Amino acid sequence: MKMTKEEVAHILSILLHELTAHWTKEKVHSDVLEIIMKLRIQAADENEYMHGLLANVAFATESSHALQQVLGTMLEEQSFLSAREMEEMMNEAQARIREHISELISRYKAHFEQIDDTIERKKQLERSYCALLIVNRVKTDFLFQFIHEQNQNVAKQLFAANPSDVLEAFHHLSSVYASQWIEGLELHY
Repeated sequence: MKMTKEEVAHILSILLHELTAHWTKEKVHSDVLEIIMKLRIQAADENEYMHGLLANVAFATESSHALQQVLGTMLEEQSFLSAREMEEMMNEAQARIREHISELISRYKAHFEQIDDTIERKKQLERSYCALLIVNRVKTDFLFQFIHEQNQNVAKQLFAANPSDVLEAFHHLSSVYASQWIEGLELHY
């Protein structure tokens, strides 16, 4: 019997809650701020910083899609990848993303250039990048927990669902969790 979208969302919610139960906002914020500060320090000027942010938003967004594909592969095949296989898939995906980063940047640049005010554009880029960092951390940690032997009985329940329902819920819930974790993050300007 196929699982409903609601059942899928419920199981994923439980798994994501357990996954993030030991996280603290202070640590998540500290990790994200460290990455942003490193970018700011490494940039020679504001233009280089904005370009770096844009490149990182593009890379992180495409990496998020790749993480979705890793889960999709397991759902389609109804089997668990090993940690090594997952890492290989992600390394290959990231290599492909790096090969096409310049065209990806131009695609994302068009979106952010719709924001006329440069200060607001920078804020939106930073917020987007911070959220993506957390989304990708949630997704990555989730995938490693998903394949972990002690979690496979619960995880196998998702094999009874429509893969697109699981992927949709995974994407949505990862974003919801990221927005909760990023809440209150202070980026000083």
